[in-house]
Amino acid sequence: MRITLSIPDEVAHRFQAAIPARQRSGLVTRLLEQELKKRDNSLAAACRAANRDKALEQEIDEWQAFDGGIEE
Repeated sequence: MRITLSIPDEVAHRFQAAIPARQRSGLVTRLLEQELKKRDNSLAAACRAANRDKALEQEIDEWQAFDGGIEE
């Protein structure tokens, strides 16, 4: 898949000068994978913390038990 990104000129020039043409996609892929893994780990940690939150659990139970008295 091809993706178009906007990168500041100075960074793009340094990137092109430092990384050989045939290695650029691989480097960008590895950097993206690292960042995505960090974000996935952060999201998973937040989920685990929320699952341990007793006050949140009680609030969810209250909302799920709520019957708004709406009759069809």
